[in-house]
Amino acid sequence: MKERASVVVEEYLQAILALQAEEGPLKAVTLTKWLKSSPSTVHATLSRLQRDKLVKVSDKKVIQLTKKGQNMAESLAKRHRLVEWFLCDKLGISWHEVHKHAHVLEHGLTPVVEEKLAEFLGFPKSCPHGTPLPGESGHLPKNTKSLDQFKNGDIIEIVNIGEILEESIDLMKFFLDKNIKPGVRHEVQEKTDITKTIILKSETGTATLNYDIAAKIGAVKV
Repeated sequence: MKERASVVVEEYLQAILALQAEEGPLKAVTLTKWLKSSPSTVHATLSRLQRDKLVKVSDKKVIQLTKKGQNMAESLAKRHRLVEWFLCDKLGISWHEVHKHAHVLEHGLTPVVEEKLAEFLGFPKSCPHGTPLPGESGHLPKNTKSLDQFKNGDIIEIVNIGEILEESIDLMKFFLDKNIKPGVRHEVQEKTDITKTIILKSETGTATLNYDIAAKIGAVKV
């Protein structure tokens, strides 16, 4: 039987995939902060990933997944998002908490269990927070933009919450309380470049977000 990658390797690959998608070119210092690890530990693990041909590091110290690493990272992301659906839709665990629990369970799924889980869930095309499953026909609408790009008065519909934001349970609870979820419509009531904040208004009230957070939320204009 082919040996599975260690949990540490899988966590690094998943982190690299998410950070590259949402923040662009990635360096070790960002990965160190994200993983809340020491520079020496991150350096040692990156060396292992390079040895196993899962990542490559450029002369400018930019970390990139190889094709092999990309495939492994996307496979893990798919398992993670399927587990999120199972926890949220079938076990009734709150929408804002499933990301944390999925991180624990995802490493134990075999390909057979993953396939059966997808079938059991009806082959979802995204996670409960709107991010498409890798390799699936699901995708973000072509007119999706980050929330910070809209203007005062725009009526928008939330499409997805960025993976990076999901790491904060408190922030996800705030989104839940303010109804900032995929499929929900809001009006851009006020956008202020000076304070770099955007105020959303929906049927349940208003919510104020800073631009950094808004930049990691996808939406479409209605």
